[in-house]
Amino acid sequence: MKVFKGITAALLGTTLLAGAVYAQQTPSAPTQAAAPTAAQQKEAARDFAKLSADGAIAFRALHLARVAIFDADPAAAKKLVADARAALAKAKTDSTAFQKAEADLKMPQGMKGAPVAGSASTQPVAWLPIDGQLTLDEDFVATSAKAAAVAEANKSLEKGQRAEAIEKLRVADVKVMFAMALAPLDKTMADVDQSAKLLDEGKYYEANAALKKVEEGVRYDAILATAQPAKAEAPKQK
Repeated sequence: MKVFKGITAALLGTTLLAGAVYAQQTPSAPTQAAAPTAAQQKEAARDFAKLSADGAIAFRALHLARVAIFDADPAAAKKLVADARAALAKAKTDSTAFQKAEADLKMPQGMKGAPVAGSASTQPVAWLPIDGQLTLDEDFVATSAKAAAVAEANKSLEKGQRAEAIEKLRVADVKVMFAMALAPLDKTMADVDQSAKLLDEGKYYEANAALKKVEEGVRYDAILATAQPAKAEAPKQK
């Protein structure tokens, strides 16, 4: 199950949708791609493949805790929430979180669950990347050269060589987006702590509601993974 169909089973990997190559081979008029902005170049420079394994573990545990509550197994739920708290504490120190305002997140194409327009905060907060996926840009038009580049990139991805895969696609001018599932770190930890407290008080319905709130707090962001790096400015002549 991919994270975009439910965050309960994070795939913790980046895969190209090879089928998109064949699904989009109908010729269409090519469009002139705009040069990436400085902000896009900065985003692309981030280690997009560096996802939080501990963050993903925490979210799996949280979902299983909700299942345990539903199954009337509070002991299992308490242990799973404790496991999630421990995993989130480790995730906070694994250097994968980054600062960004929710209003600046770019929802991937076809995704649902975007916040109501104008409701997203403009205040930067720490986001924990708990899952991610590489996808071909929606404007992708297959040629023999680009299809070959995608096939070669897939071979690299199968070996875990993400940087090499991206470079092959960049050279072939194949636009690839990296979509991430992000959890607001501090708020997530606070809500999980609250759910643990509610479980200890025997308030299982309220604990489940708190965990549901955590899952619904996940947001998504997409960046251009194959943006060309910014060129250094030539030194000014004195």
